[in-house]
Amino acid sequence: MKSALALSDYQMLLVRRAAAALPPQLRDGFLHDLAARLTGQPSDAAVNEAINVLFDRAVVTPVYLCDSASVTEKEERS
Repeated sequence: MKSALALSDYQMLLVRRAAAALPPQLRDGFLHDLAARLTGQPSDAAVNEAINVLFDRAVVTPVYLCDSASVTEKEERS
């Protein structure tokens, strides 16, 4: 069994902000993966790097509703 992580208040703030930015269904997996990447008393840089790596994997490409019309629909309007 893995030992507990010792995160500072600042590191916990980073983790909470990152998790809050994700859709609820991705948060649990994100936190488990984050804990798996960190050990002991990680530095601020290690926490930040782990968050960035995992966050980049979890983020879905945004869809902009204003661009939802296809090119042919836009051409037909002209």
